[in-house]
Amino acid sequence: MPRTGVTRSQVFEVADRLAQSGLPPTVVTVRGDLGKGSFTTINQHLSEWKALKWQADGQSTTIPPRVEAKMNELLATLWTFASHEANQNIDKIREAALRDVADFQSQLQDAGQQLEALIKERQELQAQLAKAHAVTEELGRQVVQFAQITSARDAKDGG
Repeated sequence: MPRTGVTRSQVFEVADRLAQSGLPPTVVTVRGDLGKGSFTTINQHLSEWKALKWQADGQSTTIPPRVEAKMNELLATLWTFASHEANQNIDKIREAALRDVADFQSQLQDAGQQLEALIKERQELQAQLAKAHAVTEELGRQVVQFAQITSARDAKDGG
């Protein structure tokens, strides 16, 4: 069986009853009395009820110029304060970020220096390795020559 929503007249009835008993009609109190309904639907109907109630009581929804001017003044003060606070927070965040960037740059510079030192050490080790290969090759030739000389002498002596 499909659910039936809360109607405008149901919300108006409950709001009138609550207002007559001295309780403020709110979305929560109206829904509590009805026992059902979505807050959105009740809020729409209750807003309409309040607007009609204000009109019936001769109240206006327009803001008097003096009140509006004072509200604008207060909003400007609030905005100035909020902007000042936000700018201070931004400055703190900016300072922290600049410190982090400086730290990272220092670490990067250190890493670059370490890399240069390792490259130089690698080049020196490669040069030493090349010399070691040359010495090994020379010793290998000398061993071959010695073996040939020894072999020729043994052949001469023994034969």
